[in-house]
Amino acid sequence: MPYKNEEDRKAYYEKNKEVLKARSKAYYEKNKEACTVYKKAYYKKNKEAIKAHYEKNKEARAVYTKAYREKNKEAIAAQRKAYIILKNYGITLVEKKKMRDEQGNKCKICYQDFFPDVEPHVDHCHTSGKIRGLLCVRCNMGLGQFRDNPLALIKAAEYLEEAGNV
Repeated sequence: MPYKNEEDRKAYYEKNKEVLKARSKAYYEKNKEACTVYKKAYYKKNKEAIKAHYEKNKEARAVYTKAYREKNKEAIAAQRKAYIILKNYGITLVEKKKMRDEQGNKCKICYQDFFPDVEPHVDHCHTSGKIRGLLCVRCNMGLGQFRDNPLALIKAAEYLEEAGNV
């Protein structure tokens, strides 16, 4: 679509931004393989020019990145949190929320409600990686102190019973 000038092009884009983004995304999804091949070939062909462009604009990119991170702190923190949970435990935040709901928003060991401002810990077997449930901070740390050893936990419970409430 020809534009009379740069202002007309910008105005058209601004007016139709969402439609154009959706169209672009649909095209990419439909032609993902061809787009990937083209992108790799483009970068290979223009490697030096791209490198020079990045080097030339290093300071401007640093300023932009800093401003972007400052403006989007919460979103970046949420993405980081989601990535860490997925990387460490193989579950999404949605799956973690489902587990929390299934447990009635309570720790699987002490049955205390989770604090609203503190995320429950994902308890997992360090050998198999299998997720056992969600725990409060105290119970998770307690298991960690006993190195997830059931025998040590039983002995500790017996010790407390024998000693009584001294």
